[in-house]
Amino acid sequence: MNKKTLPLIFECANAHGGDYALLEKTIHEFGNVKYDEKYIKFQPFHPDRIATSDYEWYNVYQELLLTAEKWRDLIQLSSKYFTGILLDIFDTYGVEIFANNTELLRGIKLQASVLDNQEVISSIQGINLSGKLLILNISGFEISQIESIIEQFNLIAPDAEIVLQIGYQAYPTKIEDSGLQKISIIKAAFPQYRICLADHVDAESEWATILPLLGISSGCSIIEKHITLDRSSAKYDKFSALHLAEMQTLADRLTSSESILHGLFISETEENYLKKTVQIPVLKHDLAAGSLLSKADIIFRRTPLTGITFKQITDIQFDKKVTSLNLEAGDVIQSSNFKPAKVAAIVACRMKSTRLKDKAILPIHGTPSVERCLKNVSRIKDVQEVILATSTIEEDNVLSNYTLGQKVKFWQGDPDDVIHRYLGACDLYDIDVIVRVTADCPVVSSEIAEYLLTQHFQTGADYTAAKNFAVGTACEIYNTEALRRVISYLGSAQYSEYMTWYMQNNPDIFKVELVDLPEQLVRDYRLTLDYPEDLELFEKLFEQLDSENKEATLENVFSILDKNKELAALNAHLVLKYKTDQDLINKLNQVTKIQKT
Repeated sequence: MNKKTLPLIFECANAHGGDYALLEKTIHEFGNVKYDEKYIKFQPFHPDRIATSDYEWYNVYQELLLTAEKWRDLIQLSSKYFTGILLDIFDTYGVEIFANNTELLRGIKLQASVLDNQEVISSIQGINLSGKLLILNISGFEISQIESIIEQFNLIAPDAEIVLQIGYQAYPTKIEDSGLQKISIIKAAFPQYRICLADHVDAESEWATILPLLGISSGCSIIEKHITLDRSSAKYDKFSALHLAEMQTLADRLTSSESILHGLFISETEENYLKKTVQIPVLKHDLAAGSLLSKADIIFRRTPLTGITFKQITDIQFDKKVTSLNLEAGDVIQSSNFKPAKVAAIVACRMKSTRLKDKAILPIHGTPSVERCLKNVSRIKDVQEVILATSTIEEDNVLSNYTLGQKVKFWQGDPDDVIHRYLGACDLYDIDVIVRVTADCPVVSSEIAEYLLTQHFQTGADYTAAKNFAVGTACEIYNTEALRRVISYLGSAQYSEYMTWYMQNNPDIFKVELVDLPEQLVRDYRLTLDYPEDLELFEKLFEQLDSENKEATLENVFSILDKNKELAALNAHLVLKYKTDQDLINKLNQVTKIQKT
């Protein structure tokens, strides 16, 4: 990438003492200073136009006078060495020199002392300054005055590029008077204008080549410096003027500073350093295909291998992807290790029911209970298959007639081992992630399912469930691979209709994510079908939903129950067996606990 340097103005001022040959030599010598964007600036003025004859410096001004022809020659000579040539305007003579050499000149500068010179201003108005620099030295002016100055010169030269300059000459100027404290204030007040620093500190001081660096770090984008071939012999303007070697030092430092201040946000070497030293995710243990990664699965190490970052892993998994192959401990992770997850909602259903006979197919306001459930499950985003999973027992065959016109897949598997039954469906349909639903939940929530799915992929869990919810509204999320591990440890899964226990009872084996649902998705209602009172509640609930032509979304269901406390109270006294039967709880804790060998 080409480095762009900021303009550096070589201010000749009057160190030449009126010696034309010395001024020519100055142009030649300083023209060889190595710097990409160097400008030179001259001060052409006439003694009779800049001062009255009784002014103390009038005789000096006579000594410094050069003819228009000589200025023309000097400007042409400078054009061979410098990127741009500027004139310092003090009087109408300087304006005339500018007007006669416009094609060779980059622009003009007006000292603070000239900004109200109406002679100069009137003569400038007749010159085309389109695209030229118009440098206005604003030293000594308050912000409100600077606003007026800018407004005035925008009218005088609307097509010029106005540059605001700070710095004045006090032969030499004290460091503390250099004006750097103004830069941030001026930038804030006038952000559209470039700022030029013309410091005049003692050239013998080390600050002479340091102060400009502070200026550009503070926000200046143009630097002006006085020059002279020899301070000891110069008659005028020598106190702050740098000689040739000093100017080259400043030029070199500005070039380096420009790279420091305006280089790439991340350099190539910085990027390479990070690549060589960064600690990246390395697998802590073997990981089967179809898994998600979490912090628990990885360690961070420096390695010669190339892998992706943890952030990249989580971003990939957020897009609902799982590992596509078996990975080993010590492997780094590649983006190619992932594939889109096939997500299925598997609805477990049996015809056996002791408390409410044939509850799966009992009509709820004209529609079988299981189909109410399947309709809600079918609304879950990111679910590619909905599967009604039952047993191979003959009495369950009838459920094949309740698949929403075969929109839902039908699967029959192990009569007792629900995990085996689920895995049979997953093998047939190549399922990676399961949304587990039980058919006795006619208003199971697609909203909750989608929230849990997002959390599941985001955290890299094996199993995700809600902490609190209205009974019958929530589902659970399982990785198929996690269910395979249950079988690999135990061979079979007793009581696996209570599948949850196998996950939550073994947090040392499975990555369990228990989620706090958003407040609007949580109530204390009972919305599962197990007793006649439950059926009565659902009948009245769906009667109202159907009469209003509303879907059984959680929002709609809660809206009705929130307004009808008597309806919600119909089954509020009923309890869940797996939460209240201590003998069952003890048995489940015993049979679902996996003892690793």
